Amino acid sequence: MRELKDFIKDKKIDLKKLEEFGFKLIDNSCYYHTFLLKNQFKMSVKISLDNSIFTEIIDTETTEPYILHLLEIKRSGYSEKVYKAYCEVLEKIKKECFEDEIFKANYTKEIINYIKNKYGDKLEFLWEKSPKNAVIRKKSPKKWYAAILTISKRKIGLDSDEKIEIINLHNSPEEIEKLIDNKKYFPAYHMNKKHWCTICLDGTVELKKIYKLIDISYKLAK
Repeated sequence: MRELKDFIKDKKIDLKKLEEFGFKLIDNSCYYHTFLLKNQFKMSVKISLDNSIFTEIIDTETTEPYILHLLEIKRSGYSEKVYKAYCEVLEKIKKECFEDEIFKANYTKEIINYIKNKYGDKLEFLWEKSPKNAVIRKKSPKKWYAAILTISKRKIGLDSDEKIEIINLHNSPEEIEKLIDNKKYFPAYHMNKKHWCTICLDGTVELKKIYKLIDISYKLAK
């Protein structure tokens, strides 16, 4: 079987949906089989719980593996038909069995769920060149009240190039001034530092406190 790297990057497996799709769980891996081009080929897909995915195509007449669709050449004719059918199966699996998981930190996931459950608002990814940056806005009047970003710690003044997930929240200038300590609360990255602050989503500020600040930011989005 051949591993597909990056095919499901930033995606999370939904085991229930895999099962509904037709996958069978065996020894911590999920297996799916289908046929392509009127049963001329058998396609097998193996998805491990670590998000790695492997595929194989077998010619049903010769019982030999078919690999022409995988060669880095310009495809045409028959190999192009096989490749197209192969990709259609994979895209359907990705669409129906995986969810987006751009942000990895548990804190970030908890915050996204809090906002979704309390306000019904979802992440908006506005920048093609910054796919790991998102904003959240109030339904009316469409004002932002939070931004969740992935940046280098150095960009908020910390002595490290480690990537970290942060949230920017709105507050009054007086409260912003009280909060900023450059340890737990930082001047807002890439936003108005008088009205916004940045919090690292790494556990330095407890979730309950962040939830309260989200509620304040939400109310100020007028």
